[in-house]
Amino acid sequence: MNDSKASALTSSVALKPYVLYLAMLSVGMGQTVIYAVMPALGRELGLDTIQLWLPFFEQSWQPGKLAITSLSAMTALVFALVAPYWGRRSDSLGRKSVILIGLLGYTLGTLLFNLVAYAGFQGLITGGMLWLLLVLARVVHAAIMSATFPASNAYIIDVTPLTDRAKGLGRMSAANQLGVLMGPIMAATVVAGFLMPLMIQASITFICALLVYFFLPESRDLNTLSAEDAKLSNPLSDKKPFVKLSFFDSRYRFILPVGLVLYTMQGMVQQTLGFFCEDVLGMSRMNSVQFYAVAMMCSSLAMIAAQLLVVQRTSLSCSMLIRFGLPFCALGYAIIAYMASQFGLLVGMAMFGFGVGLVMPGFSAAASYTVHSREQGNLSGLIGSIAGMGFVIGPIMGGAIYNLHLSGPCILAAITLSFLSVYVSINKRFNHLGAER
Repeated sequence: MNDSKASALTSSVALKPYVLYLAMLSVGMGQTVIYAVMPALGRELGLDTIQLWLPFFEQSWQPGKLAITSLSAMTALVFALVAPYWGRRSDSLGRKSVILIGLLGYTLGTLLFNLVAYAGFQGLITGGMLWLLLVLARVVHAAIMSATFPASNAYIIDVTPLTDRAKGLGRMSAANQLGVLMGPIMAATVVAGFLMPLMIQASITFICALLVYFFLPESRDLNTLSAEDAKLSNPLSDKKPFVKLSFFDSRYRFILPVGLVLYTMQGMVQQTLGFFCEDVLGMSRMNSVQFYAVAMMCSSLAMIAAQLLVVQRTSLSCSMLIRFGLPFCALGYAIIAYMASQFGLLVGMAMFGFGVGLVMPGFSAAASYTVHSREQGNLSGLIGSIAGMGFVIGPIMGGAIYNLHLSGPCILAAITLSFLSVYVSINKRFNHLGAER
């Protein structure tokens, strides 16, 4: 592809970034809705009282809240396993095609989950069978919708200059968090039925898929290396354009623990906050859903503020964004645990949100500087897998720890993120990230 064609392609993409931002906004809305609704929805369906028969032990087992948190954990597990595949496919098929697959999969998966849940409300399916079918519906949902994240991340990297990479990823993250902010508004429609927010979300995601199909151009010529690849230290041979990357690649393996730990702690706390509102703050089930939604709105507003006012308006390196953000995350969870009040929950979530708003653009940009354009989708898939693994481990840990101590998930998260902050501060390899800019 000659320079004039490359320039024309880049210009056409630059004219319509809002299409991709809308898609990520929709995905963000879905994240908030499912976390806000799932605790109350699971309890309403009686999942926390089901008895599962364990044939090898010849006895039954009541998993309690773990039956509810496991729905998110299983979804995240599938996401973690499948996201790397979709990342590699975006390198070969193109970003737009894979983004479309993910959005349509999100829509169909949500409708399938709603159908099973509706059957549960009608008494057509109950007990362990209901739980199993809900898990299967979430597995199908995650297996396809996991295509959206790595392809979108790689798309932004394709069309953003190296010097503005953290800012480009920050804008996409801000769009996603704006969706997280708007999601609680949909969660409030739970007064019309526990499945109503999910139905609205499925409809919005489908509309975004149509917009992507008609208005979003492809981001790059799949057969051409970008000029910026030469600035990176590990270019691929033209003979091997699509190589499967490993989690343990020496170029970025020191960075990935940042995402894994942060996502794990986030999943652990967010999955149990709905229970926290009922059991510690003494709210009714319906009020807990609504207050949780308000807390998520505070977190999202703080994330957006961090991304738009700090990431976009300063020249902080990706390593400094991570180092400044992690202490805010730890402090936010400590406030939730030790204040144990509505005000404390709102302040803590806002503090955590501000920290994440700094850390996540820095984390994604830091990893992207270590590979070139033909590996960006591949690496984005690994990052998506890291997020998925975090939300597998986190909800399971959260459900188990919450049964032992109601504030345990927040306390553990605060301590763990404090240690992570120390790790990033003393690891000198973070100092050189983005130096090629």
